[in-house]
Order: sequence, then structure tokens, then C-alpha cells
Amino acid sequence: MATLETLRRKGGLLVAIFIGFALFAFIMMDFMGSGGSVFSGSQDEVANINGTSVSIQEFQNRVTEMEEFNKLNRGVSSLSEEEVHRLREEVWMQMINQILLEEQYEELGISVTSDELMDMVTGRNIHPAIRQHPLFANPQTGAFDQQQVINFLMMKNSDHIAYFYWMMMEEQLMNERAYNKFSTAIKRGMFVPSLWKDSEISSRSHAVDFEFVTARFTSIDDADVTVTDNEIRDFYNRNRNRFKQEASRTIEYVTFVIEPTEEDRRAAEDWINNMYDRFSAEDLDAAQFVNLNSDEPFTGRNYRASELSSRLEQFVTNASVGDVHGPYLENESYRLTRLVAVNNIPDSVRARHILIQEMTPAESHTVADSLMNLIRGGANFATLAREYSTDPGSAVNGGDLGWFREGMMVQPFNDAAFQGSTGDIVKVETQFGVHIINIQQQGRPTPKYQIATLARNINYSSRTYQDVYTRATRFAAVNNTPEKFNQAIEEEGLTKRFGRNIRENDRSVGALQNSREVVRWAYDASEGAMSPAFELGDQFVVAHLTTVNREGVRPLADVRSEIERQLRNDKKAEILKARFQEKTATGLDMVAIAEALGETVMVANGVTFGSFQVPGAGVEPALVSLAAHAPLNQISVPVRGNNGVYVVRVTNIEEREPSVENIMREINQNLTMKVDHQLIENMIDEASIVDRRLRFY
Repeated sequence: MATLETLRRKGGLLVAIFIGFALFAFIMMDFMGSGGSVFSGSQDEVANINGTSVSIQEFQNRVTEMEEFNKLNRGVSSLSEEEVHRLREEVWMQMINQILLEEQYEELGISVTSDELMDMVTGRNIHPAIRQHPLFANPQTGAFDQQQVINFLMMKNSDHIAYFYWMMMEEQLMNERAYNKFSTAIKRGMFVPSLWKDSEISSRSHAVDFEFVTARFTSIDDADVTVTDNEIRDFYNRNRNRFKQEASRTIEYVTFVIEPTEEDRRAAEDWINNMYDRFSAEDLDAAQFVNLNSDEPFTGRNYRASELSSRLEQFVTNASVGDVHGPYLENESYRLTRLVAVNNIPDSVRARHILIQEMTPAESHTVADSLMNLIRGGANFATLAREYSTDPGSAVNGGDLGWFREGMMVQPFNDAAFQGSTGDIVKVETQFGVHIINIQQQGRPTPKYQIATLARNINYSSRTYQDVYTRATRFAAVNNTPEKFNQAIEEEGLTKRFGRNIRENDRSVGALQNSREVVRWAYDASEGAMSPAFELGDQFVVAHLTTVNREGVRPLADVRSEIERQLRNDKKAEILKARFQEKTATGLDMVAIAEALGETVMVANGVTFGSFQVPGAGVEPALVSLAAHAPLNQISVPVRGNNGVYVVRVTNIEEREPSVENIMREINQNLTMKVDHQLIENMIDEASIVDRRLRFY
């Protein structure tokens, strides 16, 4: 039982360790046996990856496993919508990676044997994830203990939670080992040609100082260069791969925000005024009254006067117990505050504790009572904490929590520590378990104030909601064409907003939170469609689908201006090259050439072939290459760059002696990094992946 509880408490750390050591989070992803044709083309298919079909049931089962695993790790009963989405995205990528890699493993004969697995777990090469896992640490020393792993393996089959965890760990270890074999094989197959090596050595063997003149494309008016339709069309047809796009949608929309009206504000103010007499009653149980009537619960905390707002600080230091301050407005809430008590309690406490977490509260109390008897009988508190406490952060320090102020601990723990006396050993139950607390030291008692605040938040009423709903739905019904939509926006003084490049699996549109419903509508509707009124939180949204971009090559009309600009610059470059050649042919020096073209001579120093940019020119690889290879004291041929055409004159060459060993090490490291960072990405780019998640989520 204790092992199960340890698993529950420390499962989050397990995940963190694996994230640090594993290349991919292949958690419970046995998609290898999913088959390639059973669900192919069916309505249940959520994905098809290189012919391997995955049904929505199979995919959702994996998502559910991840959800349950995360809830178990974190000790929660539910996950937020955003957390579920994040897990679903993780499972999606795990599924793609797993299927694509399994194809490669089968082709190359890569596998992981049971002997390899045992070596990573109990052999000579213990995996860091096992070595650093708290489950396998010696209880006395905290160091890794191989016997703890063996004990765990012996009992896991009799405990379904332990078995679940081990299967996950085993899958993770085997997937990582298989991937390491695969990537290592690719890295070892990399070869650096001598031409590449010699080129790198040559390019780093000198640095140059040079002068350069830039003739920018903007120096020629666009009207002086003609680009024909045929030229644009020919360029488009030759370079269609440059214009590939993912599917996307663009919408324009208006929002109708549901917010409190003046009438709603007056209603909140009237409510708090009407509660004054009841809240001021002499025999009132303020805590119970607040918990029953207020929009904010009673905390029971004791505050130093300086911790309160200036308004309340002045009130509590001059009031008597039972006095009420207000009504007053704060943070969009009307409030009454009552002084409940003035207590002289320590400003801070130093304590240590032993946390007990058994299967049931009754079992925890039984263990705690036994430990308290041992402590009263003279047993060492710190020793017992190290052995029995399930709070790993303090157990290693004998349960010591150090000094803490009021409010830093959960309420029952806080009350026991601050209301007891130095030396007390008390037992208290919190949501974390049963604590044995030893109050070691207490700070000097100071006056603290316990207050109860009755709050009425200013919220919109059902009538306000209905008014905004009616306005939004009427707007959507009446303005059901793009022309009417835009005209109504102008007439009603609304603000038009835009959602651009919306992807199929996006969770939100622009600043609209939790707007998946709008995304689904945009992919179901036709271009030009008008939406109904969507309710998204505290607002309604009405949208117009302006653009539908389908996956594939962008239409010529969409890229025409981009192509025209490039072709125009190509022609400008030829004109500028001719101008340079004309000037250099007459024997002009750099200054004269610059003056003739209305430019100035720029200077750059210490530039090598590996330089990223040139001062005065920016990121210009062509200029860097030209300068690095130009002869000394000669005006170069003109070369086109990103922003214009350049000529250079190298004024100084500084010879250097590069380290061949360092260069080769750098090249090999770069190749290794490319494998690590681009291998899976390139496999995905080359794969045939059909994503049908939009049908289901």
C-alpha cells in the first residue's frame, strides 16, 4: 500500500525525469499493431499515416489513458479543457512519431532485446531515469539502491497501479533505446567530403577589410521596369513548390460583450446597503454569515495591519470588535468589512512535521498516533521524519520547514502552528494527509486582526444577458450578407476584428478564448458565409468567412505581386550591373563610381567567409562571399544581393592559421545537431499524413 501511495505522490517527478532524458514521449503508444486497412477510408478514421489507419476509438483511448495518468500524478479529479487539448496534441505527435519510426526500425532490423532492457534497469548501465527516480532510492540514505528496483519488479504484478507505471517506464526506455540506435546509425553514416573541408579551411584562412558601393533597387523607379503577364505566369509555373501552403481560413468578426449595466451596478449597491444592519448585528456569527451570503468566502486568517489596504488598515487599528466598515467599492465589488477579533499571535513560526499519507484517513491517524507515542517516549523526531514522512522536501531535513509567516500554510496547519505554544507536538489533518507538528520556535507576539468581508460582485443580470443575446442574434439574422455585415458595422459604430491564418486544429481565433466552435464553423462553411451568433464566455461573436485557403499551391492571383516584385528586382539588378560595368570600364576608382551613381563608399573590416552580416549593408551573404574571394586592390565585378547590387575593393587581407581539428569538430557537431533536431521533422515532411481530427474535436 505504501508503494502505491508513493507512486501517486511521486508520479509527477517521474514524468519530469523522463522529459529530461527521453527524446520523445512515447507513453502507452502501442500503435504498431493498429493495421493499415481495417479502418481505411471509414468514418471512424481520425488519421492515416503512410497508409496506417488510426480510428477515433483507438486515438481517444490513448488520450484517455494520458488524461487518467496525469490526474493520478497530480492528485486531481479533473483536467481543464486546455489541459485536455494539450494532452491530445501530445498524443497526436507521439502517434505520428511512433508509426514513422516503426517503419524505419522494421526496414533496418532495429529492435531492443529484453537483455538490453534489464541492463538499463538492474544491470551495469542503469538508465538515469531509473537511477534518479525516488521510488528506487534507499529510505535511509536517499541514494539509488538497485535492490529497491528488484523489490519493485517482484511485487508489480500483484499491484495494478505499480504494473501500470512499470509498463509506462518500460515502454519509454525501449523507445528511447531504439531511437538512439536509429539516430546513431545515421550519424555514423555522415561523411564530410574533402571539398567541403578544404572550402571551410580556405574560407577561414583570412579576414578582409574592404570598401563597397551599393546601388539599391529603390534607385530605379518601378515604372521604368516592365514585367509582363507571361513572365509572371512562367515564373509561377517553374516555381510552384515555392508557393505551397497549408489549409487556412480568414474571418472578420464583431463582438457583443455582456457586461454589467448601470442598473446592475445599482442592484449590487442596493443589496450591500440592505445587508448592513444584519451584518452589524451584535450576536452575528460573521464567518457563517459570510460563507452563506458573500461572493467571497471567509478566510479566517489573522492579518497584520500593514498587510491590509490603507482603507482597512485605518479601520482595524481604530475599531472595536464587531464594528463594520462600509459599504465601499473595491475591485468591482461592493463590500462591508467587520472586525471579528484582535489576537496577539506570533508574527512567524519555525516548525517541523511528519506527513502521513495512508490509504484512508483512519489508517493515517493510526500511524500518526503510534509515532506520537514514540516521540513522547523519547524517540528522535528528526529520525522518525526521515523514515516515515511522505513529504520529500522536508523529510531529508528531519521534517524541518524553517520559518514561515501566517497564511503560507493551509489553514488547519496554520492554526495549529500559530495558536499553539513553543515545544508543542500536535496532530492535525489537512487535504494532504495527517501531520505531526512540532512547534520549535515562535516569533514575538504582535496584534493581528481577523476580519470578515461581505462582498457583492457587480455582475450582469439575466436581463442584461438577454438584451445582449437578442442584439447579437438579431444582428446575425438581419445582416446575412457581407455587404449588409459591413454596412451595419459602420452604422452601429462597431469595431471589426480579424482572425487570420486560422489552422484546422487551432483552439482559438485571435483574442477570442475557447473559440474552437468558430474554427469548426470556418472549416465547414463556404467562402463568403455569415455565421450565427456564437456565445464565447462573456460575449457573443458574429463572423464573416472572407478567405478559404486550401492545402496545396497558392493560386497565382495570391502570389502575383510577390512574383512581380522579384522579377522587377531581377531586371533592376541587370540594369544596375550594366551601370557598374560601364563605370569600371572607364577606369574610375571607388569614390568616382559612387559619385557617378549618387552613392557613397562604405567600409567594412575583419570580414570572413563565415560572417553573418556586413556593417552598413545588413544580412548580405552574396556581399560577404564576394569580399572574401576578391583579389587585393582590384574593383570586383558587380554582384546582386538582397537589397541591391554591390562592387567591392579589398584593401587588406589578414592571413590566419585555422585549426583543422576544430573545423572538423564543428562540422561534425553541426551534422549531429541536424540529425537530432531535423530527423523526425524531415520524416514528417516526407510522410503522407491525413489529419481528420476536425471531424471529432
